Amino acid sequence: MTADLVIRPISGPEEIGLFNTLPGPYNDVLAEDLGKGLCKPDWMWVALRGGHPVARVGWWSRNGTKPEVLETLDIDDTSDDPDLIDIAARLLRTAMDAVLPADTPSPKFALQPVPVRWREDPVAGRRIGERVEVVERTGGKLFVERLRYRWTIGTPLPEPPGRLAFRQVRDDEDAITLLARILPGTLDRYSQADISRSSIEEYAHEQYHQELLSYPSPRDWWRIGMDTDGEAVGMVVPARSPYGFVVAYIGVADDHRGHGYVDDLLIEGTRLLAAEGAERITADTDLANTPMAMAFDRTGYANFAGRIDMGWD
Repeated sequence: MTADLVIRPISGPEEIGLFNTLPGPYNDVLAEDLGKGLCKPDWMWVALRGGHPVARVGWWSRNGTKPEVLETLDIDDTSDDPDLIDIAARLLRTAMDAVLPADTPSPKFALQPVPVRWREDPVAGRRIGERVEVVERTGGKLFVERLRYRWTIGTPLPEPPGRLAFRQVRDDEDAITLLARILPGTLDRYSQADISRSSIEEYAHEQYHQELLSYPSPRDWWRIGMDTDGEAVGMVVPARSPYGFVVAYIGVADDHRGHGYVDDLLIEGTRLLAAEGAERITADTDLANTPMAMAFDRTGYANFAGRIDMGWD
């Protein structure tokens, strides 16, 4: 450590340029997010040496009320300073103590974009490994690795298989009841963790109200797939996030898995968004969720990046 090291939050929007001295995936939207209140100056911290940022961290929130995710954790990748990991870990610990309320769970760290096949790339492997080590030195650990998929306009879509009929969600209970039928046997790591802390019914209610309804796009876009007997077999939530069109959720009821209905749901959701003017649609799935990844491949989505989520107990 050097004597001239300074660790502090940025003073306000006027220092966004200082914060963005280090490259990162959100640099082009951070000023806008700051203006909207999605991030705040006292959530954005830098480690300065000689007045120059050598590490930075920052949190983000969908509504600006409290930090929801540590979206920025960067270090000066051009430096060969052997103390840089220590500096970044010290920065993160200091910022966490100042920003996060005591005795409350720490928001996850989302490291993205992670290049496809990053483990085979020495440069990307070092970059990712250093950031993972910074989090580990503060007590964090790997939670899940995810794959990011993207469909772009002009990519041919498979014809709908025609096995399912689709309808809109009737009301809250309609969606929550179906979510509770989807959750047993889910391969999604976040859902598994949430179910372990509560009942399936409680989490279905929470997922519906706190996650799915948080998207600004209309619920009229959501589709429930019905089999030939008129039974609901799954649901897809095409949506629009603050950054573009997404497949926010897709799931097949546990008692209807194994028939490939995920393809029908994904095709329907993608076609709906394309009809709404989407030129690009993104979606994520866990690295371990092979059936969902294969469905994206079959529907014309390309795996363009990954994401590593870490958390603190």
